[in-house]
Amino acid sequence: MKSSPIYNLISNPGRTSDCSFGSSEGFTQDIRVGTSRTNSHSLANISVNRFQQDDGTVLFQLFLDGTMVKSGILDGKTFDLK
Repeated sequence: MKSSPIYNLISNPGRTSDCSFGSSEGFTQDIRVGTSRTNSHSLANISVNRFQQDDGTVLFQLFLDGTMVKSGILDGKTFDLK
């Protein structure tokens, strides 16, 4: 198997595969770089969270290395990106 200089470690509680996926709750992705899967170093940690609000809207949050960089609210078919 050919080694990859970029390796994505994905944690998704609702799935067992590491391929393209959908998620109803959120996910975390650790992007690692190096010469192989076993000789790699963390470059960034990305996570996306989803929260159902009491008023029926859905809040999405995007984090990069633990800092929220974007959020948006879905209200029916309208998406307000902040």
